This record gives sequence, C-alpha cells and structure tokens, in this order.
Amino acid sequence: MAYRVGIVGASGISVNLPRSAPSAPLADEVYASHVGCLSVMWGVELAAVCDIRTEALDRFRENWAARWPNTRTYTNYLDMLDREDLDILTVATPDHLHAQIVIDGARSGLQGILCEKPIATTLDDADAMIDACERNRVALSINHTRRWSPVLHKARDAIQRGRIGPITVMTAVLGGPRAMLFRNGTHFIDALCFFAESKPTKVSALLEDGFDHWDRYRGDGGKLPENEPGATGTILFENGVIALYRGIKGTPPISAFEITGPKGSISFSGDPVLAHLTTTETGSLEPFHTVLRPEQYQVHGMVAAYRELIDIIRGGGESTSSPGHARMSLQIMLGFLDSHRQGSRFVDVPG
Repeated sequence: MAYRVGIVGASGISVNLPRSAPSAPLADEVYASHVGCLSVMWGVELAAVCDIRTEALDRFRENWAARWPNTRTYTNYLDMLDREDLDILTVATPDHLHAQIVIDGARSGLQGILCEKPIATTLDDADAMIDACERNRVALSINHTRRWSPVLHKARDAIQRGRIGPITVMTAVLGGPRAMLFRNGTHFIDALCFFAESKPTKVSALLEDGFDHWDRYRGDGGKLPENEPGATGTILFENGVIALYRGIKGTPPISAFEITGPKGSISFSGDPVLAHLTTTETGSLEPFHTVLRPEQYQVHGMVAAYRELIDIIRGGGESTSSPGHARMSLQIMLGFLDSHRQGSRFVDVPG
C-alpha cells in the first residue's frame, strides 16, 4: 500500500531540490525539503500540492515534474482534501496559519498529519489542533527536525547514563539574520525541552529593540527577519534545570548548544554531526575529552519523521516530536513575550 500524501504550502522547505548532486557512485544527494524526502521513500505517493501562489506551484512542477508527473496542484486546500482521498497531510504554511488547516485535515478522514514548527502561535490554536486530531484519531507530529537527529539522541543517552551527572544548566545560542524567535528559535527552545525532560515553569526574557508592541505574536509567518524579534531568555524547569537561550539577529550565523552537569558537559553545533563530551575524572584536575559519534543511520531528519508517522498510523504510539512537546516550546516563547512586557521579570509560563 502506498500512502497518499498532500502538502499545503509550496515554499522552499516543501519543494527545494537537493543541496548538491552526486559526484561519485557512492555519493548521495542531501534532501532538506518535504517533497525531496518523500521522493526517496518507499510506500508513499505525492498525490497533491497546494499553495495560494501559482508561482510556487510552477516552481514545484519545474523542480519535481520528472519525479512526480501525476501530482495534482491546487490553490484551495479544502478542494484538495475533498478530492484526493489523502492518508497523510503535510502543513508547511506560514507559522500563524497552521491551525485551521490541521483541524480541517483531521476532520477529512486523514490518518496522519506532519505540521511544520512551531505548532501554532497561540495556545488556543495549538489546543484546537490537538483536540481535533485526538477526536478524529489522527496522528499528529510537529516538524522539530532535531528530535530525529542521531547526535541529539546519542547525547541524551550519555546524559541518561550519568556521564555528566544531573543536568544543572543548558545554553542554546542562535545567531545570524534569521535568529527569529518563532521561526527558527523554536528549534533550539524545543531542543532545550528535549534534554530537560521536564515541564517549563517560569521564564524571563528581553526582546530585540523595537518589539515592545509584541504582547502577542504579531509576525508575518516567518517571511522577513525584520518583522519578528530575536530574544534572550532564561527558562526554569520543574526538575530544577536552568536553560539559557540567546537568539540574536545582529550576530554571526553561528549556533551552539552546551549541557552542563556536576561531572562534565556536552557541547555541539546547532545542526550537529557529532558532540563533544568533557568530564573531569575523580582526583584529577585535567579534563577528559571524548567525541560522541552516533551509530550509522540511513534515516534521520524529515525522512525519519515521515517513517515514524507511518509507523504510528500502522501500530499506534506517540511521535518523538509530539504536539504536547511542541506546545511546551510555544508556552516558553509566549512566556518570553509576557516577560518582556513586564520588564523582563520572571513570569509563569502561560497555561
């Protein structure tokens, strides 16, 4: 059986071509778009792509007509849901436009939905999405892609085995012109939650200058950096872990992550291939350095996200990037807005 997939939103994250072409028989292309990842999977059929912009649909056809010659295109997602008998829906629209599409998809007879991050830009929207999927028994996964990174799982396994002791503090740094809180910061805030393995309770934050009017999300869905703030913030988790987040646009495009405990630390880049473990042996003043290399995986990132969603459709279970996890990241980001409005003091994370 081939699972029929429909995509709403034909931006770059949906329809980009591979980053590089093969240069030798053993080389492979790097697929970083939804269509690209689906193109290398067995058992899926790209039935339809929808976007209100005809030029975006033209780009999809230009890039992928040879691979997906029978994929139909739509400018109205409701028409696509009505006509295509889809099994899986991908929602890759601007950040603030996820909710109604997910809700309508859940009511249309789908089996699973992969929604781009962040889950939504209000908790009411997030809760309505979760409720619609639960009521209609539709599996929902949120595309915080680092949750399917072998390195992050290798690092968390080392932490769970006590290599650095209980986590004391974590630091996430995101730089560059697109260090926008909701658009890209959500990846790093979600990663903090991934390692904390606890609920956030309080936050404090300072937004980039010029965004004092952001008492709620007021962006354009992630299109232009100047329309969304960077932020620095502190997150307190229920289990005592402290997390520091710094996402500043006026800095070099460098990202990094560090997790520290009483026995050592683990560090890696924001889009990691490997991690570095530093520990201090008992009775020694010299640190001991180890490189954490994950086992070899043929599948990770978005291909893993789709495969996991299909496994959940077949046999049940919960996504590695569940809507409940994604909701916590949204709580933190909305808490950052509230803290800034109140003079950057610590505030409870919203509901």
